[in-house]
Parts: sequence; structure tokens; C-alpha cells
Amino acid sequence: MTPLVFFGSSEYSLIVLERLLTLSQFKVVLVVTKTDKPFGRDKIITPNPVAKFAAEHQLNLIQIEVFDENCKLKIKNYQAELGLCVAFGPPFFDQEMIDTFPKGIVNIHPSPLPKYRGATPGVWQITNGETTSAVTFFKIDQLPDHGPIIAQIPFEISSSDTSDTFYRRAFTVASNHLDSLLLTESHPQDESQKSYYPKLVRNMAQIDWSWSPEKIERFVRAMNPWPIAWTNVFDKNNKNTKIKVISAKIIDGKIEFEKVVLDGKKATFWSEIKSHYFINTSPIN
Repeated sequence: MTPLVFFGSSEYSLIVLERLLTLSQFKVVLVVTKTDKPFGRDKIITPNPVAKFAAEHQLNLIQIEVFDENCKLKIKNYQAELGLCVAFGPPFFDQEMIDTFPKGIVNIHPSPLPKYRGATPGVWQITNGETTSAVTFFKIDQLPDHGPIIAQIPFEISSSDTSDTFYRRAFTVASNHLDSLLLTESHPQDESQKSYYPKLVRNMAQIDWSWSPEKIERFVRAMNPWPIAWTNVFDKNNKNTKIKVISAKIIDGKIEFEKVVLDGKKATFWSEIKSHYFINTSPIN
């Protein structure tokens, strides 16, 4: 049985962690995740899904923001042979942390590395119209998404995928191969094939009307469930307001909004309000 430290912070991490706990060849001796953060409109301090799960299942848990010396010592004291990182995010692992584990730290990345390196690869694969992807098992080194590849398991990208369904499929595929891949040999990435896409942040969600209708439709799906694609509309008084676009479709070669949220309002169907608004298709500044 291989003692293992699990690093993860999101609901997608849980897909892998839950499967890992069923495998007799691994023992999760410690879970490392992020500290509790303010959440929701009322900014209530809330544990992330991994922290909540670990507490409910009496797993050893450390919550951190940085790998300081105290944190490193605590992790070393568990004497794990292997680390597994799934949707953990920063802080990144320095060489001292990597060397803590005799069998290294495996990361699971939802893209066919070295293509689509970066923190939010699903968003850009959907937006760019990719129809296939792969989940990559690789050994972490000090460069982002750079370490040697253990294996890649391909999967399809559906024409209806949102980022949420994409990531759930990717990490479900990964979870089904943990027992056969975590301790397998690796080989260097082909750097000639590398591509990098930036982490998704809120201000990236504005619809670019210079794109084709097909790309806009993909972008709307890619921005769901966060931060939700948006654009500006004018009302009959020529007042400009922001509208979030939850879903859209192509009709007769044109983009047609489906479910939307006007700034400060509840979600509704565009068909019910579109006679009152004109979409502002001005270029993004």
C-alpha cells in the first residue's frame, strides 16, 4: 500500500479523491487544500468542497495558502511516498516540496499536454472548437504543466458541453485509471507542440462580436458556470445595461440568446424580453 498526500480544492478534485479512497493499493494519509474563504452575497466564510469532504470523512487535513516551512514540515511528517494533485491551483510546488515524495507528485490535467497548458484549459478547448481532448497524468516539476507525461486518456468534447460538463467528464475518466497509472513510468513532453492559455478571470467573459456566431455560441457554453458570458444591450430609452448570457444557439446562421440575466434581475428567457432591448455589438475596447 502506497501512502499518498492528496492536493485538491474544487468539486472536480472530489471526483478523483472519492475514487482514490476505494483503491486498496493507496492510502490517503493527508489531504491538503485551501483555507476557508468568504462565499456568496453575504461573504460567509465557507470551506471548499474538498475541505468539507475531508472533515466529514475524518481525513487528516491541512488548509493552506502558501507552502511555508511549517506547512512543509507537517506534510513531511506524514512520510508519504507519493503526492497527487487535482485542481489544486497555487501555491505551486518548489523543488523541496517535490523532493518530499520519493515517488514524486502526479498531476492530472484536462488537456492533451503540452497543448493547452494553463489553469483553465477546458474553457479554451471549448471556445476554440476542439472536438476531442485528453486527460494527462504527468509528474510535476518546477515549471507549469511541464513535467514528464505518464499517460494520456482521450475523451470526446460534446457540442453541448459547458466547462462544468467538460471537467466532470475529464476527471471521471481520470478517476477510472488511477490504479493503473499513478505509479507508471513517464517520458518528457514534446515542447514543439506546446501552447499556453491564460487563467480565466471575470473580465474575460465579454462577448466579442467580431467572432463568428459559432464561436460565440461555444464561448457562451465555455463561460458556464463561471463567470457567465455577457454583453451590453440598450433599452428603448437608449440606456445601456449589462446582460449575462447563460445559453445561446445558432438559428439560420445567427446567434440567438436563450436564457439570460439582466443586470440586477433574475434569470429569464431572451424571447420574453428581446422586444424591449437592442444588443450592442460594438467592438471590445
